[in-house]
Amino acid sequence: MVWKPDKGELVSFAHVTCDIFWSFDTVKDAPLPSSVTGKLGGPSQRRLAASTSTAVLNAIYSLRTVSSMISCFAYSKEIRPPDSSITFLWNFLWKVLALTAPSSETGGEIRLAAYEALVFALKALPNAFSPLAVDRLVDANNTLCREVDQKHLLDPLFHAFLRNIDDLLGVGMLARSRRAVLMQWKWCCLDSLLTAPYHMLEKDIHLEGTFPFISPMMLKRVFLDVVDSLEHSGESSVLPILRSIRLILSISFTKKKMLSDSSSIGIDIEMMWKLVRSAWTLYVNCNKRRVAPIAALLSSVLHSSLFNDLGMHQTAGTMQGPLKWFVERILEEGGKSPRTVRLAALHLTGLWLMYPETIKYYMAELKLLTLYGSVAFDEDFEAEILENGEGRREFLSLAQRPDLEFTEEFLNTEMYPRVAVAVLFQKLASLREVSRLVKQNEDACAAFLHGRMFLLELLDSAVNDKYLSKELYKKHSMIHRHKVRAWQMICVLSLFVDESIVEEVTSMLHVCLYRNNLPAVRQFLEIFAIQLYLKFPSKIREQFVPIFQDHNMRPQALSSYVFIAANVILHTTEVSVQLKHLDELLPPIIPLLTSHHHNLRGFTQILVYQVLCKLMPSSVPTNSEAISMEKKCFLCLRSYLQENSDCMRLRSSMEKLLDAYDPIALATPAGLFSSKHEDVAFECAPTSIFEKVINFLNDVREDLRDTMAKNAMIVKNDGLAVAETMKSKDPSFEADNEKLSPQIINDTSFDFQKKITLQKHVTGGNEAYRSDSLHKSLAEMEKEDELLSSMAHSRNSIFEGIRGCRQHFILVASLLDRIPNLAGLARTCEVFKAAGFVVADASIVHDKQFQLISVTAEKWVPIIEVPEYSLKSFLMKKKREGFSLLGLEQTANSIPLDQYSFPKKSVLVLGREKEGIPVDIIHVLDACLEIPQLGVVRSLNVHVSGAIALWEYTRQHRSR
Repeated sequence: MVWKPDKGELVSFAHVTCDIFWSFDTVKDAPLPSSVTGKLGGPSQRRLAASTSTAVLNAIYSLRTVSSMISCFAYSKEIRPPDSSITFLWNFLWKVLALTAPSSETGGEIRLAAYEALVFALKALPNAFSPLAVDRLVDANNTLCREVDQKHLLDPLFHAFLRNIDDLLGVGMLARSRRAVLMQWKWCCLDSLLTAPYHMLEKDIHLEGTFPFISPMMLKRVFLDVVDSLEHSGESSVLPILRSIRLILSISFTKKKMLSDSSSIGIDIEMMWKLVRSAWTLYVNCNKRRVAPIAALLSSVLHSSLFNDLGMHQTAGTMQGPLKWFVERILEEGGKSPRTVRLAALHLTGLWLMYPETIKYYMAELKLLTLYGSVAFDEDFEAEILENGEGRREFLSLAQRPDLEFTEEFLNTEMYPRVAVAVLFQKLASLREVSRLVKQNEDACAAFLHGRMFLLELLDSAVNDKYLSKELYKKHSMIHRHKVRAWQMICVLSLFVDESIVEEVTSMLHVCLYRNNLPAVRQFLEIFAIQLYLKFPSKIREQFVPIFQDHNMRPQALSSYVFIAANVILHTTEVSVQLKHLDELLPPIIPLLTSHHHNLRGFTQILVYQVLCKLMPSSVPTNSEAISMEKKCFLCLRSYLQENSDCMRLRSSMEKLLDAYDPIALATPAGLFSSKHEDVAFECAPTSIFEKVINFLNDVREDLRDTMAKNAMIVKNDGLAVAETMKSKDPSFEADNEKLSPQIINDTSFDFQKKITLQKHVTGGNEAYRSDSLHKSLAEMEKEDELLSSMAHSRNSIFEGIRGCRQHFILVASLLDRIPNLAGLARTCEVFKAAGFVVADASIVHDKQFQLISVTAEKWVPIIEVPEYSLKSFLMKKKREGFSLLGLEQTANSIPLDQYSFPKKSVLVLGREKEGIPVDIIHVLDACLEIPQLGVVRSLNVHVSGAIALWEYTRQHRSR
């Protein structure tokens, strides 16, 4: 079916309106409109008279309409545009390229408008290529540019276009900013022209003989022209320039008659240095870091056809190659822009997967991506990819990333760079496994060699690096985060351990296991160790038995070794090896059940029970004489651990985590970066099993302390009741009691040493003690002691009164991590006498910046430590105590703060500085409150918001 415009009116109208472009010499200069007079003007500020501007706009939009229709129908097999419309566009192209230099500013402006219209024509013409169009192009070459070699189909077209642009610039009839507009149309036209060879190949258009599309010399000319203009290009010209570079490189390294049979444009190191320096200058000077230009920059400079050339990464000796230089700077400077690092990680991991041999040059960059994490949240990143056509197009031009479906989930998070690197090395490891089944190849060998190299690099950093090897660091600090990220990657890299490096790897592992590390870090050391010893079971006896025989080892390290040994026993698949491990490892673990260290003892109990349940059937009776005494002991031990109520409570608190624990799955990217757990807010790391044991035991201790305090209160009340009874029966009892009262003050928070009254303890035979002066001095000392004790008691009572008279309001800031906000909120809580201020890490009160802002508020307001992973359980506990759970968050059902009546017992949760309150926390809240806003800015600072809410609570309860 042929699409036909009504009587050809559209093409005829475009043909008539375009006459303005050919008659520019007859158009006389006329006074400019007042809005343009004296201005240089951009694309929409034409330096033309009103009537001429109208004619030019008619011509541009009519041609644009024809071009758009041709582009729409070019991809349809059933509907095709009429030949008259395509012929019109070809004729328009020839006429524009045949225009002579203008002699006036008006002529220059009209010529500039002709190139603007040509942009739309060239976007449509490559899509409409046909054998007939090729014949027309060959005929036009004979008259268009006779001085150019006719052996290459597109050379005369490129030559005529570049020459005419240079002529228009050379006559000096355009103002400076209008020349910039001309350059913008130039790059847009070149971008379209360079796609012509691809469209010809897609449409299977073959030229006679060995007639190639374009010569290497012409491509090199265009390439150098583009690179020269890249550094100083305007914002509107960046995309077409970068796309032109990408197309030139693709054509140069693609066969199928695009170039001469064995030719290329010969891009050498010097040309690449010029390109990367210009590209780097462009990036640094770019204020708006949009997705489209960043993606275009990466895909053009780090082109896949050049990345395989090892000389581009490292030149003779140890000198950096141009691509290595560019990548290093993009990642270092790009740390200020989260989207730059994400897009770079996406593109680079795709290139490294294609060319594993190049990984050896980028160990430092891989480490940087592994440890990368930005607190900045890029709200527009995903929207630019999905909703912006240019952004989507350039995003898809990046190298194909490994495991697209899995990594897609993390694309708009700060975790994406390290997730991409983890998936890359998992794919590289599988590449070697595949090659073993088929045949060895160079890529597989390089992949394994460089994966092993990166593993040793990270382990060396974990042992020797100034920061990664620290033993004393704050929870949720940057060092803590870096340690977690490093060991997550090391777990993935366990796939690259072989016999040649296993001794070196285990040696460094034991150094790290012996050091102090927080549970969130230690769990990944344990996963890595389990992988190693499952892979190399022969190392168990020679390395673990001496460790368990060291009776002075740190309890924390010993807990990890018990956990590793138990899981090696449980997850060994070969029965004979499993029984051997049981025989070697279980006996030295059993004594740890009697350890004085509470956490180690409890942890060992659940692990030993797990091993005994799996490897010793419960059907064997313990009173049978046929079994050995050792086995009876183990059976009785298992029976005790199974039926003891305390042990059962401990196991139930684990929520069957040990049964579901799979160290092999946890060492994969999907296991390490899973979002299925509820407690994975910190670096995608779930709460470790050992940490759950510690939390359980701490809760037990807290319950025990509460019970003891209640019992002490009961005893005290009983004592007071007895004293009242005695006073009613014997009046002298009160006087005696008053004499003793300074000595029986029992305040656990202010316990003074008891003073001895010498006159009651010294015998009367010593004359020195009988002197009047000495008696007088001693009496004065006794009075001073009594006065001091009385003052201390009064002061302590005042302090207790200050602490006790508080509002029933608890402010929860466990989701916050910025010290100024936390310190300001602590000060606010003290000012309004809140019952408690909840933070993720109570040690933050010792920070100098915190103390400077809080002005000693932390000494008066009760500070409650509730880590983020325990926040939900803390809130549920408060709910059971009768508190109402509130959140300060804008939701679909949130209530304006001034319309809400606060319950007397309220807990208010504050969200993260940018992301707000997580969904799983919102679900347990009774209500969400929002502060009514009148301005344009979408939110208040979290400290200010918390202060406003706390004041509103105080105002309401003061008025009641």
